[in-house]
Amino acid sequence: MNYTNILDERTDCILYQVSPGPSEHGTGWIGGNAPDFFDDQADLIHEGNQKYHFYLSLVHPFKPKSMISIFIPEDYEEYLENNIYPNCSIKVIEHPISTESVKDMFTNPGLIKHAISDGEISNDEKSMDQSFLIKLGGNPRLIQNKDYYFTKLNGSFSESQTMWLHS
Repeated sequence: MNYTNILDERTDCILYQVSPGPSEHGTGWIGGNAPDFFDDQADLIHEGNQKYHFYLSLVHPFKPKSMISIFIPEDYEEYLENNIYPNCSIKVIEHPISTESVKDMFTNPGLIKHAISDGEISNDEKSMDQSFLIKLGGNPRLIQNKDYYFTKLNGSFSESQTMWLHS
């Protein structure tokens, strides 16, 4: 896989689809139970009075022995109040490959489980006319193109690039 075309040049991207049913034939799942890696780690996910629901897990596209899992606040108001970088209440955690847990301690009762397909590499320009659940790399297709969503992120990115170039 050519990471440069996906992440640096952004000429390609990886698209993931979703379908109802078990996740055994895909690369992850949305809804359902969290990976069993989190069975004994409630303290890692929950913070004080803030509880979290499992959202999705996906095999890391560049590290096949790792997964990425996303947790969102149970409290929707908390999520809305903290939805812009650097104040994001969403948790994204990289961890070893894990199967879905039988425990439902993080399960979101309002989210029906679906399988996430294996990612397919696509030309970024063509992806703008395609439907998908997740797009990795390429150029973003923004739902709301408001400066305040990405101003601080761009500033942080520029600072980290400058630090990296000078080290």
